[in-house]
Amino acid sequence: MNKLLQLRRGAETLINIDSDIGVIHRSTMIDNGMGTMVPNGEPVYHHKIICRVTYQSGHVWSTKPWDGGLTIDTTPLVLAAHDVDLLQGDLLTWRGRRYSVGVVTIPDNAFTQAPLTAVK
Repeated sequence: MNKLLQLRRGAETLINIDSDIGVIHRSTMIDNGMGTMVPNGEPVYHHKIICRVTYQSGHVWSTKPWDGGLTIDTTPLVLAAHDVDLLQGDLLTWRGRRYSVGVVTIPDNAFTQAPLTAVK
């Protein structure tokens, strides 16, 4: 078995530990007249993905620095398959909670991950 397939199977196993269906809401984008695409109104496009929202990115007790020293990282993170349709700025509804999707990365083309910010 090649290394990429092993990475994808491992990521799939990790995602399936506590996965659920998430709904992605995406606004249509328009040019603002200055060459930048900006959201146009309310989210209108949506689709479902199988994903996991977790609070660590690889380490069981991940820490992050702050002025008082180190603290456990409690930033939510979404994990999904490598080929899901997920973009920065999307809104994710997962188990009744809404999140704004941060920068989306696909490490080693094995899975998709992005930090989340809770939306009220």
